[in-house]
Amino acid sequence: MKPSCLIIDDEPMARKGLAEDLRALDLIDVKGMAANAAEATKQLTTHPVDLLFLDIEMPGVSGLDWLPHLNPKPLIILVTAYPQYALEGYDHGVIDYLVKPVARQRLQLACEKAVEQHMLRSTAIEPYLYLKCNGVLEQVPTAKILYIEAANNYIQVHTPTQKLLVYQSLKGIEAQLPPGSFIQTHKSFLVARRHIQHVEGNTLLVGSTPIPISRRFKSSVLAQLPLTNKTRPLG
Repeated sequence: MKPSCLIIDDEPMARKGLAEDLRALDLIDVKGMAANAAEATKQLTTHPVDLLFLDIEMPGVSGLDWLPHLNPKPLIILVTAYPQYALEGYDHGVIDYLVKPVARQRLQLACEKAVEQHMLRSTAIEPYLYLKCNGVLEQVPTAKILYIEAANNYIQVHTPTQKLLVYQSLKGIEAQLPPGSFIQTHKSFLVARRHIQHVEGNTLLVGSTPIPISRRFKSSVLAQLPLTNKTRPLG
């Protein structure tokens, strides 16, 4: 099955032109279009998709500012007239960066990459990551990861038995994790849903480790963790 996509761009002709090119290539199923992040959020709530073609500079919230609040996060291809955001875009874990005007051949390469990534996501039975630590590639099942902490240019991946120091950004590793399985609670923390034991105030408890919930991510955390009798309101 072809991956489905949503096109997000404030320019109507840009949305229409990209949709026509995608339909001509017949690799991606265009499910909808949105003019800004707010419209896209509403559509994704009722009609999730596998892939976003996302503009960056839009009225209201920019594409890059909106990305951290997506959960689960689809595959992302940035489509913009501004090449200077490429490095920041890849820090967010995007799979490709297209500069307008986009040639049909270049778009095809991006779509082929998206199809490949979608297939990998769809066929994974027991997801795991290969993390390079001290010059050695460690195979780490994602189900065993408790939380991930940013540390300067590195991340620390915490499991019940290991703490792996990996040269990678938090945004970069988030794109490799199973969609919806981790929650960002702070600019420096990603937490595995399955390992959250307790929520109180501005703190999550993972095992015996307290994880902070920052003001920026508080509403997102609250929306993703329905309160039960085991949690207290995030006051």
